[in-house]
Amino acid sequence: MSLSRALPAQPNFITLACRDVERMAELLRAFGWPESPESEPPHRLFQCSNGVVIALYGASNYEPHFGPVPDGFRAFTLGVNLATPEEVDEAFAALQAIEDVDLLEEPFDSPHGFRGFSFRDPEGNVWDVAWKRGSSVAADGSLTWAAG
Repeated sequence: MSLSRALPAQPNFITLACRDVERMAELLRAFGWPESPESEPPHRLFQCSNGVVIALYGASNYEPHFGPVPDGFRAFTLGVNLATPEEVDEAFAALQAIEDVDLLEEPFDSPHGFRGFSFRDPEGNVWDVAWKRGSSVAADGSLTWAAG
């Protein structure tokens, strides 16, 4: 069997290793993301409207196999794309009211057709919030990237 047939067409389940699962769960609830009824204190699950599941699981469960969660930038960002540049500004304003969020920059327009900003969550993960000219975001959050 080829790998392209063995894996789904896109990532659909993302687990974040957390030192404090409940603190991260509070943040995702503050985002307004629905928590799954399957959640339990050691393993929180958030079912996004576009089908992606965000899971929060104790870092201590991973560390014996993979090592400790590093401090600082982890060589990836989590992205939330929005439908309009105005929504980017609204998200920035809303995130200012959440205590455990570290806003890393003000919203800005890039020469590549983006408007966005980045923030760090309580676990040190960096998130990008952006709008991309020519892309579209459906009501369920599904993203269609701009062609060409």
